[in-house]
Parts: sequence; structure tokens; C-alpha cells
Amino acid sequence: GIILTKTKLDYESQKNYILNISLSDGNATDYATVFIKVTDVNDNSPVFGITSTTVTILENMPAGTSVTSVSATDVDEGLNGLVVYTLKGGEGKMDIDTSGLILLEKELDREKQGFYNLTVIASDQGQPRLSTALNLTVIVDDVNDNPPVFSSSRYEVSVPEDEVLGRALLTVSATDLDAGANALVKYRIVSQQPPTSSPVFLLSLTTGQLSLSQQLDYETIKQFEVKVEASDGGQPSLSTTTLVVVHVLDVNDNPPEFNQAAYDISVLENLQKGSPIYTFSVTDKDEVENARITYYLSAGDGDNPYSIQQDGTILVNGYVDRETKEKYELLLVASDNGVPQRQNFTYVGIQVLDVNDNPPQFTKARYSASVRVATAKEGASVLFLSATDLDVGDNSVISYSLMNDSDDFCINNHTGEITLSSNLDHITADTVVTLIVIATDHGVPQLTSNAQICLFFFFFLIQVTVRVNDINDNPPVFSTWIQTNLSAPENVANLDLGIFSATDLDIGVNAFISYSLQDDFAGIFHINSSTGKLMTKKSLDREMMDSYELKIIATDSGRPPQSASLVLSITVEDVNDNPPVFPQKSYSVTIKENEPPHVILSAAATDKDIGYNAVIHYTVIGEASSFHVGELSGNITTLQPLDYESRSQYTFILKAFNPGEPDLQDTANITDMDLLFLVTVEDVNEEGPIFDKPSY
Repeated sequence: GIILTKTKLDYESQKNYILNISLSDGNATDYATVFIKVTDVNDNSPVFGITSTTVTILENMPAGTSVTSVSATDVDEGLNGLVVYTLKGGEGKMDIDTSGLILLEKELDREKQGFYNLTVIASDQGQPRLSTALNLTVIVDDVNDNPPVFSSSRYEVSVPEDEVLGRALLTVSATDLDAGANALVKYRIVSQQPPTSSPVFLLSLTTGQLSLSQQLDYETIKQFEVKVEASDGGQPSLSTTTLVVVHVLDVNDNPPEFNQAAYDISVLENLQKGSPIYTFSVTDKDEVENARITYYLSAGDGDNPYSIQQDGTILVNGYVDRETKEKYELLLVASDNGVPQRQNFTYVGIQVLDVNDNPPQFTKARYSASVRVATAKEGASVLFLSATDLDVGDNSVISYSLMNDSDDFCINNHTGEITLSSNLDHITADTVVTLIVIATDHGVPQLTSNAQICLFFFFFLIQVTVRVNDINDNPPVFSTWIQTNLSAPENVANLDLGIFSATDLDIGVNAFISYSLQDDFAGIFHINSSTGKLMTKKSLDREMMDSYELKIIATDSGRPPQSASLVLSITVEDVNDNPPVFPQKSYSVTIKENEPPHVILSAAATDKDIGYNAVIHYTVIGEASSFHVGELSGNITTLQPLDYESRSQYTFILKAFNPGEPDLQDTANITDMDLLFLVTVEDVNEEGPIFDKPSY
């Protein structure tokens, strides 16, 4: 009577059975009905309606937003069929509820993570517990929430003013962390300072390449500031701006210009050698070497007692005597030092003005006349004297006078006529009278000469001679025309500074002048005691002493002697005899790769000279296409971000020089094995590992 199963029962196929059973002893039969209920066993795992799926969601969705819904069923019953969901993955950004709804817990950011791999596990509650996993991929869709970002907040580029139109000056670059159209960057120029009537620059819409649309002119505008905008293709579009500074470099496209077509200059004769007479005003719209002007002064007839300094000042360089030549016609050429060299010229007429440097000269050295006493009458003409003066104007107007008063004679101070002032009644014998006539010009100071006249009176012969004995009552006098402010170049020995002579109105020994120096500065200066010629015995050095105050003493030989002094101020002119010097001979700097262009080093040199000779220029020699040095600042700047993987070290030579004559320079090595200046590029972890083959 035992009921056995013949096959394995399956609750999910049939949950109960009805058996009709008969019992028989052979004679009689009885019947019974058996109800068999199949009890569920947890033999089925939950089943998802799908095996895998991919869903998308916008990155800016708020927390609580539904991502997707999943559903799993379990054909078992009771706890064996009760499905519970759990979620793996999502990094805490998502969770799942009891119904299988996946919700956002935190806001997503596609730029940080673009997708999530989730695993949903559906488990029943039977014993043992059975479960099933479903793999989901959640792709985060981009939202335009990032503006483009330029590789540098400020770009700088130097462009020569003759740069051809259309050629690329530099390329600005911006990146956008978004994707698709939201990351498509376009460029445009927002503004330009200073503004111009038409745009000076063109900017490629897609590449960011900057070029010229019209010619630059350094003399008009030396620097432009161009504001550039980068915008993305999102809706709404996001944008950012950067500044591009364009430094216009001077090109030698302008010649020197005189402020007038021709010059007429007046100069006094007898000026000391080295005296300045005129300074020209010459301009060049270019700058630096292109505007440094060199002068050349020449005469067509070869007679040129003048020279010109490089500041445009004409100096007397020889003896200028109006009585020899009154006017000089010169050609002045001004050339700049650019490449190609440009020049201009003008004509200079120098009129020599008269100085009273010539005394009157009588036409005869001695005059004589005879007077017959018997017929002599007051007012009668005795003799005409005549003197000439090589000077002009008042300097050549002559007045005549007698050195000693005479009762018998007088002289017309304008004509030089000597007449009788009495009837000579008192003369009773033959007599010889000697008169001395003085001829004086009207210059400043007045110059004189005298002539001796012998007059014979016929009765009997008596000779009268008048002599004047000089006393030392006049000191030596230096002319007020002497130039006392002098300049002398350094490094020149036996330099002729000129003749500094004095005059003495006395005569003979009383007028004999000797010259000396109060201080010769340890033998640097020497003056000829007889002529007053001043020279240097040693070379001057401006870097040791840049000026001297020299006192010249002129002493006559009278008893007692008298003297006068003249103080000279001598400025030592600088000569380019010192090269620029760097504070050290090697430099080293380390910079990280990918950094935007910036100044990496300021290498400033010094020069002991002054003025133009101390202007220092810098240039780079060697393979330095990735670097730029400021021509006047010495600042070394990277021109573009460096790449460690392309090159990890650079070497070049920094040269400092000045444009003086001669050209002096100093160099500093920037990478060497001994005293090197290394520019080392520091690696940044920007590259991921790369397989050597795309597939295996």
C-alpha cells in the first residue's frame, strides 16, 4: 500500500495530484481518493527579462533621478520566489530600490567619469539562497558645462615691422573638456588696442593661427594688444578670452633727417683747437642701432679745419684765420647703423668772423721830412703817414697819435697828417727832431704799432731822439675768447689740447711770459713754458677719473713779476674700452614640460663704460629655436611649451655686446660639460603605457 514516485516531481509544472486507489481481497473491492500536494523546493534562481543593457543619462541630472528599471522573476513560491535586488558598482553615485528602480544618489560629471559598469544581483529568499546577476552599462551624456581653456592666459610674440602679410605669427590654442559639438572650438578677435581704422590682424576660425592683414609700422605703433575669444559649439555656447601681445620690432626703413636743408654757421677766428661751434639736430624715426647716427664732414677743396663728434657737434680741429679764408663750404653726411644702412646729407657753410688779432702796420718802417724854418707857418703840412690793418670793421679802423706831446707838431688822428702847430720861431739852428707816431685800431682789445719820424730843420744840425722806458705795470692777460671747457678722449697718449697763451701790454723782458701748471696730476699733463702748448703725457682713463680742473699760470719776467691764471675744466670722453660682463660664467635652470611660454631667467650683464658705450644688447647663439632673449633686457623666455619626450635638455650661448666702437662682448654658456648652463626639461606624467603592438 506504499505510494512511490516514479519520476521527479516539479512543483513549478504541477503543484498537486489526485490518485484514485482501489483495495480488493479478490471478492470485494473498496475505493479511496488520495490527494497529493507537491511542496515547493527552492530549485529556481530569479530570472531577468533581459541579459544585458546599456542606458544613457545626462551628466547634469539631479540626485533622485531614475536611471533605469530592472525586473527579475522567480517561479518558486513563497520565500523561494521572493526577489531582492542589490547593486554593485556606481562608486556611490547610484543605488537600487526594492522594485528594481535604479536612482541617482549624487550628481554625475562626465569630464571625471564618462561611464559606469553596474551589476544588479537578484536573489530569492529560499534555502539555499539562489541569485542571478545582470550587467548594465550607464553612459554619461555630455552637457556643455565647460568653457574652452587657452593654453596660456597671455601670449607674446615679436614681429618685425616688414613682416609679410598672411604669414603665421603664432597659434593660440584652447581645449574644451566637453565632447562632441560642445568641445568644437572656434576663434575670433574681440578687440585690438590701440584701435585702427581697419583690422591689422587676421585669426583663423578653426586653427587659431594669427597673421597680418595690413603692414606694421614700428614708428607709428610699437605694440598691439589683441583680445582673442575661443567659443565652443554647445547650446548655449560658452567662451573664454586671452590676450595676445604683439611687439613690433624696428626695421631700418627710415633715413636720418636734418631739421633744415642747409646750415649757415658763424664762428670766430683763432678759436682753440677742440672748441665746439655748433651741434646738429638729426633725428631717425627708427630705434637702437637703426637710429644710431654716424657723421662724416668733408670739404670739396680738401681744406677742412673742422671735425665732427658722434653727438653731432662740430669742433675746431685746426687753425682758423679769417685773413686766410673767410668761408668754408662743407658737406655733412649722416648715416645710421642699420642694415641696410641709410643716409642723408646737407650742406654746411661756415662764415669766419673777424677777431682783432692784427695790429695796424705802417706802410713804411721809417718816415723823414725836411722843414725850412724861415718859411715855416703854423698849420703847414709836414708829412702824411699811412697804416693798414688786415682785420675788418672796427678792428681795421685806425686812429693816429703822437707818443709824446709836441709844441711844434700835431697829427690828424683820422688821416695821419702831421702839421706844424707853431712858426718855429724858437729854432735858431739846424735841428733833427725824432717823433714816434702810434697807430691804434678800434678793436677790443685795441692793438697798436708805431713809426719813427725824423724831421730836419735847417739852421745847424741838432738831433733830438725821444725814447720811452717801459716799467712792468701790466700783468699777463688771457683772452676772454679762450675756450675753458674742454673734452679729451681716454686712452690716447700725447694728446694736444691746444695753445693757451696770454699777452702782456709791456715790452721787452716785462712782456716775456712763461707758463706753468699749478697741479699736473702726477705728470698726466704738461705745458710748454714758452709757448703755452698743453699736452697729456699719459693716457687718460675715464673709469679712474672722469674730469680734471687744471689751472694754468702765466708769469712775466719783470721785476717784480706779475702773473695771471686760467682754469680749464677737462671732461674725459668715454671710449668703448670695457666689454659687458656677466656676474657668472654659467647658468642652469630646470623647467617643467608643457608650461606656457614664460621668462625662465634674467641674465643681466654690466658695463663700466657710460652712455651709448654702456648700452648692452643680448642675443642667443646656437640651437635655441624654442627660446627668445630680450634684446635689451636679457630675459630668456620659452617660445612654446617644451616636451620632455621630444627633448630633455638644451644648450646655447648667451652673448652680451654693445654697439659701440669697437664692438665688445661677453658670453655665457648655457650648457657645457664644465661650466654649463643647462636648461633641463622636467618630466610630467602625461603619457600612459603603450603596448608595442595593437593586438596579440
